[in-house]
Order: sequence, then structure tokens, then C-alpha cells
Amino acid sequence: MKSVAGGLGRLCRLSLLAAVCLALVCPVAGCAVTGSGGHADRPSRAGAGHSTHARSRSRWSPGLAAPFSVPAVGGDPAQLAGQLTAAERVLGAGAAAPAMARQALIVQLACLRAAAHRGWAGAVIAQVAPAQRAVAATDIAATADLVALTPPRTRLPPWRIVPAQNLAALRADYQAAQAATGVGWFYLAAINFIETDFGRVAGPSTAGAQGPMQFLPATWAIYGHGSIHRPQDAILAAAHLLAGHGAAQNIAAALYAYNPSWRYVDAVLRYARRLRRDPHALAGYYNRQVICRLASGWVLLPAGYGINPGVQPIALHL
Repeated sequence: MKSVAGGLGRLCRLSLLAAVCLALVCPVAGCAVTGSGGHADRPSRAGAGHSTHARSRSRWSPGLAAPFSVPAVGGDPAQLAGQLTAAERVLGAGAAAPAMARQALIVQLACLRAAAHRGWAGAVIAQVAPAQRAVAATDIAATADLVALTPPRTRLPPWRIVPAQNLAALRADYQAAQAATGVGWFYLAAINFIETDFGRVAGPSTAGAQGPMQFLPATWAIYGHGSIHRPQDAILAAAHLLAGHGAAQNIAAALYAYNPSWRYVDAVLRYARRLRRDPHALAGYYNRQVICRLASGWVLLPAGYGINPGVQPIALHL
């Protein structure tokens, strides 16, 4: 939130996004958004693109378990719609982890490309199969919101891409915070996704926001207990902040208090609605990657970036 918990620093994140880099510290939601304020720079979950077919590229980075394969995304609305239909179908069925990660990345990249081309979003959504259309529309619209909040960075961010907490543990933390404050778990999960891609993006924002929910130390002193970097403590603090700003009466206004941008609010609400209705949505967003927006183009920041010198950014040809 800029004024309270963080700033738009994460959607370099999206932003995500997840998680966008659309993670706002941001993975384009699962990725983070970049701006001024208390949040960490956000990786982006949305994307820009203009070429025809992007070639699949694999790059070996020492320290990664295997070469990271970046799938190609379509070069026109019809192709993107077909890829989104297939990927959202797999994610909606609750695929196994390897398939889930690849399909989640396809959705990320396709949403980024759709958001980047004026007039493409509507054309893509109209051609997605009816059963997947509402889901694709949510992901494309949220991506577009986060990308709009993400000015290009002139240099790579000083982030570390670390493992996220186990998904089952995160679910338990969201549910516990909901039980304690009445704030819906799905709002907390959406914020966690947009702010730091579920805690994968580590590092303070330019304004000094910290932790998986991106709190300024002064705000943490009001709402937080324990460690600002511990997911359970940070998620509960975010719930207390939202509750203290009238979430029960007006969740949009409470989210605006968390981060004063209506595009940010819209992105959180879009992801939260899907998380509430779709039992497989959280796993899909959790499996997204951290993508960052540079002036020279979009790059994917693999796990271990900023920690292992051998793990390098991967250029995306969107």
C-alpha cells in the first residue's frame, strides 16, 4: 500500500499478475507492480506483446532443477483464445503440479499479450470457449489493471526470488485470519498474490515496505504482531488493517486504504471473486511465475534469482 501497507512497487509480481512482474513488489498477478509508495516493487502478471509467434526458449541456469522452458503464445486473438481455453480447462480441472505450472505460465503470457494490444482483449475473450470465458475475462482484465499500474523499470530489480510457503499452510493462514477478523480469505489471498506472488518476491520497496503483504514499518507498528516477514503474522495484520478500515461495510474502500489506486482495488476484487467461486483458482495462481517489466521488454525471474549468481533473467518475446 502506498499510504498504509505498501506501494505500487511490486508490479515491476502483476502484480499481479499472481501474481502478475505482475507481482506488485509484483508478479503480473502472480507477478509484482512498480510505483511509488510503501509496497515493494511489484513483479508483473500482465504483459506486452506485438510480434507474431513467440518462439519457445529454454535457458539453463545453474542451480535450477532443470532448464526453464518458456512456452510460445499466439500471435493473434484467435490463437490466444485457443491457448487460454485449453490452459484454463486444465487449471480448472486441478492438474498435477508440472502441468499446472506450465498452463499457469501460458495464461500469464497470453493475458500479458492480450492486455498489450489495443482492442485485443475483447476479441480474445469473445473467442474463448463459453465454459472458460468468464475465467479468461477475469484474468485478462486483472492483468490489464496491473499492467496499467506498472511503468517500465530501467534496470533489473534488487529482488530475491525465494520459495513460497507451502500452499496448504497459506490456505490455513488465510482461513485463520478470516476467522479472527471476518475479512474474507479470498481478499487476503488476492493481495498476497498481487503484492509478492505469495511471498516469492523478497526485498523492501523503495519506500521501505517489507514482507509478503508489503507493510511499511509504521503501519506494522499499528496492525502487526510478530514478524513482518512471517506469512501468518503478515496475513493477519493485513486482515486487521482491512477490518479497521470498514471491510465489513465496504471492502472496496478498505482495499483503497490498503493501496490507494482504484485499478489496484479492481484487480484485487477480480481475483478475489474467482478465488471465492473456483476451488482450483488458488492453485493456479500459486503456480505462476515472477515476470518483470523493463524498458527493454519483459523478463521472467526464475526461482533463485538474486540468490544464486547463476540464475539469470529470461527475456520474454511478447
